[in-house]
Amino acid sequence: MTYTSGSTMVKSFDRIADRFDETRSLPDELMSRVVDAVEKTMSAGAMVLDAGVGTGRFALPLQNKGFDVVGADVSTRMMQKASSKGVRSLVRSDVCALPFRDLAFDYALSVHLIHLIPQWRTALKEIGRVTKKDLISVISEKDPSGAEEMRKMYGESCRRLGFDMRSAGPFERDLPELLLPDSTVRLAVNEQTFDVQKLLDNYEARTLSEQWEVPEEVHRGALTALRETYGKVDAFVGREEIFLVRWSAGRIRAIGRSPD
Repeated sequence: MTYTSGSTMVKSFDRIADRFDETRSLPDELMSRVVDAVEKTMSAGAMVLDAGVGTGRFALPLQNKGFDVVGADVSTRMMQKASSKGVRSLVRSDVCALPFRDLAFDYALSVHLIHLIPQWRTALKEIGRVTKKDLISVISEKDPSGAEEMRKMYGESCRRLGFDMRSAGPFERDLPELLLPDSTVRLAVNEQTFDVQKLLDNYEARTLSEQWEVPEEVHRGALTALRETYGKVDAFVGREEIFLVRWSAGRIRAIGRSPD
């Protein structure tokens, strides 16, 4: 049987809001370094749009540093998490139709967002429309590891079972290949040990956004393949390089308008 994905909507993270920080966060010390680097790219007290604010991982520390941050997201539950942490300004909004006037913000921040959006060029055009200066992103380049091999095996198993699992749009880490950044700064190396049994449990719970449209029978088949291969493995060590990337808003508007 062949399956197709029919989603044309920005994916909401309501379903995993309670587990998001547990499965996506950087270590506290590294996160602090990343936020400090973001701060240094922006004017003090600037107006900042956090597009895809989620649970406020970036919005809260930037707010605490004196920036006027507005977080936009389609997920009510994720924004409830952000609000409970103390993020003040939150707007439920599709990034493809932002409810803000032109050039309302000095800067925009986009982290792990664009790959969730089928109309990703429209999203970039909108972010560029409401931003005066720069779009800033934090991206990572992962070294080969057992965790990456596991992710690859799950996707390949889905394809063999008739479902082509793919992201809706390019990841922010892919954008530099489409539009050369105005600046790229290497911030740090993150090395971590993964508990393989927790990874398997996360796959079973469909923690990754690209799993959400996988049909149940395909998911079960792919999960069986993972458990047969990795069921007796204790841990993987992973390594990734973290970069801060910046594009001028005008150039972001241009790529948003481009058909190619």
